Amino acid sequence: MGRQLVILAGYGDNSSLESTILKFCNKNVREDSIRNTDEGSFQLDAVNDDENRVSTCHLCLDAHVASYFRCELLRSRAFARQVWIHFANQSSSTHLTTIIVQVSLEPSVRYYMDQRFGPQIQLLVNERIELDHIMSCLSTLGGAFSSLGDQLIDCAKAAGKISFQQYKIAEKLCDPVTLMRCQLYLAISFIQCNHFKKARIVITSVYRAIKSRPEGLQEKRVISMCLGIWAKLKYHWHLEKNNIKLKYITETNKCD
Repeated sequence: MGRQLVILAGYGDNSSLESTILKFCNKNVREDSIRNTDEGSFQLDAVNDDENRVSTCHLCLDAHVASYFRCELLRSRAFARQVWIHFANQSSSTHLTTIIVQVSLEPSVRYYMDQRFGPQIQLLVNERIELDHIMSCLSTLGGAFSSLGDQLIDCAKAAGKISFQQYKIAEKLCDPVTLMRCQLYLAISFIQCNHFKKARIVITSVYRAIKSRPEGLQEKRVISMCLGIWAKLKYHWHLEKNNIKLKYITETNKCD
């Protein structure tokens, strides 16, 4: 019969126990004879043994230390073998087949960040920084085109395309306020292109969405933007209705 090292870990007597079982040969064997099983434990070739002796040991470990202890048992064949020898030497019996180590877990005083999870978080942080940088550049560029949109229809269309790209980035950022602002930027482009119905739908939907929030969560800047863009919509609609066109006269001095 093979030898077993059983690790039982839990918080107190009434909590559920997590068990880890590692199986060894009852005779001295070379470490390279250890092979991994599907259960993730170490299996050695079984040898018949007439005696069946069990020894129980008790440990009190920090939860983090116990987690490291279990991981090392499953990772290192040499460490698992040395743990068996250590607890076997503490027993008076010379023919042990099972050693049960009962680990009483203590809550950690200090919590540590998972080292493997750190690089994944760093990737998300870097992505967020890049998206914020791109959003700032697009806001500057879109504002320049939008300021010329009242004069040049091509600039108004370009500002609308930039607003649409900002909207797609805001979706990745999962920022509802930025999404609303991008929609309002697009509404300005609609107004400058004389698409008043589309602009009205966008402005009213954003205004209703922001006002449906609780009073403390309402973004005052978005509400002011809605009111200001609505006033711009009414002004341009009035000009279009009365066939009034804005004329911009540029005088240039000719050099002899």
